[in-house]
Amino acid sequence: MTMFINREAEMRKLEEWQGDVALIFGRRRVGKTRLLKEFIKDKNALYLLCADKGSEYNLKNFSRMLSDEYDVPGLRFESFKELFKFLVKQEIEYICIDEFGYLVKSGVVPEFQEIIDEILKHKLLLCGSNISTMKSEIMGYDSPTYGRMDLIKKIHPLRFKDVLKWFPEIGMEDAVKMYGATGGVPRYMEFFTGEDVGAEIRDKMFDPDLMLSRDTKLLLQEEMPEPTRYYLILEAIAQGKNSLTEISNYSRVDRNQLPYYLNTLRDMGFVKHEKPLLSKKRGIYGITDNYMKFWFRFISPFYEEIDSENLVNAKKNFDKEFNTYLGHVFEDVCREIIIEIIDYTQMRRWWYKDKEIDITAVNEDGKKIFLGECKWSDGVDAEKILSQLKEKAEFVKWNNDDRHENYMIIAKSFSRRTNEADCFDLNDLKRIVC
Repeated sequence: MTMFINREAEMRKLEEWQGDVALIFGRRRVGKTRLLKEFIKDKNALYLLCADKGSEYNLKNFSRMLSDEYDVPGLRFESFKELFKFLVKQEIEYICIDEFGYLVKSGVVPEFQEIIDEILKHKLLLCGSNISTMKSEIMGYDSPTYGRMDLIKKIHPLRFKDVLKWFPEIGMEDAVKMYGATGGVPRYMEFFTGEDVGAEIRDKMFDPDLMLSRDTKLLLQEEMPEPTRYYLILEAIAQGKNSLTEISNYSRVDRNQLPYYLNTLRDMGFVKHEKPLLSKKRGIYGITDNYMKFWFRFISPFYEEIDSENLVNAKKNFDKEFNTYLGHVFEDVCREIIIEIIDYTQMRRWWYKDKEIDITAVNEDGKKIFLGECKWSDGVDAEKILSQLKEKAEFVKWNNDDRHENYMIIAKSFSRRTNEADCFDLNDLKRIVC
């Protein structure tokens, strides 16, 4: 069974929920079902799992299930209203309907509005993976169930620090590799032991018999009405085409229509729109989901070869490029850790022309600025990096007359540290996190 790691906030929300209807949603493989089952395991609850086979099939299936559950032979519900009228008479507190998006596709939302308004006597938890469908058909202003959800909770992948909890014996370097390949998605981490992670990634991510090598395609086919368009948009971003014009030219999606697709990908947690801190320049798009980022970088260019079990070129490219890829993953890891230990209200990257600072942050009173560099390298000379950082800091236009600058340098290890900046290596980061 999947490990249940760091869902305290989500469990607390569910335990504190005082309403009648809750909606739990998030990308596939993220652990929604496990969360629901953990929540109801000590409660008087009924769990129903929908299949992607239409409402008639699901009603027949639930009829058989409830016949056995309540020892009432021959139950045959013709509608969900009939089903809920039967459940009203049963001594249960919670009804959980998992993969509710499959029922939404078959047009049951108006019927569920009547159930919620006229029949429901229990606490109803609805759970689904198709984020675009859930948001438009259940939460949307034009939906019959609009305004009827007392709790709406999106479930996100686990964070970097949760990788360390999942694999208690893992080292920081291997944890960064694991996070860079799986993105903290529980279902993907189940494939790994946490021992010699680089070799495990090389062995498992390119295995054509495992879902890891093909799940991006499956996710887009399951979630998106136009999977090819979304695929091309993601492929463009993965190749460094980060502006609307560049993405439009590559994907052949009209520039005026592109924001719709990008916003959908943002809602799903696959894509982010990022602006440099303290700048009014237009932002750029990037892939947020590390698994998807890894997939487009290392698997997509060799997909047909991998599918034919010809892994030579894919693995050769992985061996050559993986460490460079991890440099960007490490920046995200550093921001996640550092933002919890410094007293600053905003934190993002900063860039201007050919200059970039990995971590920039400002405090609430607007007088302190924090500037940091992240180096996925051993034997880093902090004095040299600090000198370069100070040069770039002169181009950061913010409160130039009265500002106090603080510097930080983070690396795998140092050959020389400096007293003018906070220096953290992997061991220091692990002490902060653990």
